[in-house]
Order: sequence, then C-alpha cells, then structure tokens
Amino acid sequence: MSSAPVSIADRLECELEHLILEGEYQPGARINENALAARFDVSRGAVREACRLLQRSGLVNIVPNQGSFVCALSVAEIVNLFDVRACLGRLAGRLAAATVTRAVLKEMHDLIAAMDEASRASDANRYIGLNIAFHATLYATTGNAQLAALDAQMGKQLRIYRRHGLEFGGGLTVSNVEHRSILAAIERGDCEAAGHEVEKHIENGRDRFIRAMSATGQLVLKESVAGKSSRRRA
Repeated sequence: MSSAPVSIADRLECELEHLILEGEYQPGARINENALAARFDVSRGAVREACRLLQRSGLVNIVPNQGSFVCALSVAEIVNLFDVRACLGRLAGRLAAATVTRAVLKEMHDLIAAMDEASRASDANRYIGLNIAFHATLYATTGNAQLAALDAQMGKQLRIYRRHGLEFGGGLTVSNVEHRSILAAIERGDCEAAGHEVEKHIENGRDRFIRAMSATGQLVLKESVAGKSSRRRA
C-alpha cells in the first residue's frame, strides 16, 4: 500500500521548522507570511496552516490579530523543560541498558568518535547534529515510542537555545565525556547507573546553559502578548 501524499502545509511545516531550529528565525521573531509564501511559492493560507501545525509542537506562538511568532521561552520555562527531560532521561537510560544490542552499541561508539572529531574542530553545527543522533539512538533502543516522541519534542523546543551551553566553556568536550559515561553504563547492562548518567548529563546541560546565558548577558525572556521579546542582563 502506497503512503499518503504529503500536503503543501506538511511540507512547509518541515521547511519552517528547519529554519527555526537552524536559527534563521530567532526566538520572538515574527514569521512573515508574505515572504515565506513567495520564497516557497505557496499561498499565505498554506503558511498559516504550517504555523498552526508548529504551534502544536511548541515552536510557534500565534497571537490573534497580530500574526505568528517563534516561541520565546523564559529562563524558568527552559529550565523546567530540562528538568522534565532529565526525569524521562533516567527512565530511558534504564531501559536502554536492559535492551541494547551490539549493533546499537557500535553505532553509539561511532557517534561518540565523530563528536570527538567535531569537538576538536570546534564544529558546533556538526556536533549538534551528531548529539541529536546519539540521543535519538539511545531512546529508540528503549522500545518505548512514546518516550522517544516526548524527548524529541522537548529537544526541538530546547534546540534553539542549547547551542549557547554547548559552545560555552568547552561544553562540546565536556558533553562528550558524559556521553562516554552513559555508554559505559549501558554497555555494562547497569540499568541504575545508566539512568543516573543520562539524568545527570541532561542536568549538566541545563547548568551549562544557565552559566552561558548569565556570562554572555543573553538571558531569554518570554515573548510578550504583542509578540515582542525583551531581554534582561544577568
């Protein structure tokens, strides 16, 4: 049986999500329907529908009579996401240690090696992509699709902010040391240790983010009702 055709709105949702996650649209930025419609040769209605789809995933905020804006989270909201993700990470680590296969272990070892190369080259873009793949592989091996989907959604909401934490103070190298600790526990089949290592890794990422935001004066404040974001210095 052939798969259902992808609608214009679905295709545009993927394109706009990519632009947001890659930083072309910053938190709080207004999404220009006319410009996007012209860029992708679609109707404004298709752009609006794509924005409605992205609102469900927490990437877009639609303000009545004003338009669509990239969601801008407060520091407290970002920390809350990290905390929830850390709790789910403990479960993921425990399940992964109980279910992992040799093939998945090799894949995770290869991803860590590739992240080492990206870290040495200070290639944050490549590192972030590999980091996403590492975590996706870990969650996929748990066999819990709902858990993986929740983590992926929160990961998208955090991705436009996490670069600051990864790039600040040698974060790339430190983050990959933590990946090794996670993998070592999973490889031993130590469920409790693996859960602890994943949870600690996410909590450390949260702390790196806070330190980076404070040091660079880029603490993000929630977007106002008018769709404008303000900032306060630490």
